[in-house]
Amino acid sequence: MKKRILILTLLFSLAIVPLNVSASSTAVTKCSAQSLSGIQPYGNQTGYKYKILNGKLWKRLWSYTYNRWEDPAWTLV
Repeated sequence: MKKRILILTLLFSLAIVPLNVSASSTAVTKCSAQSLSGIQPYGNQTGYKYKILNGKLWKRLWSYTYNRWEDPAWTLV
């Protein structure tokens, strides 16, 4: 009788373990999907830099995102 109770307990515990594992993996998947939906890509933020040279105003496009010049040369305003 003790063997039957032990075997039934063992089988019952084995039957519950896969259900708990699948439930936790589903919860992780849902959590990951929710966190991915909140991701938004950002565009390149640019702005003009100005300088005065010999009394003339010049401008050049600067990328604040990449810290580099976007225009190849200064242009007269």
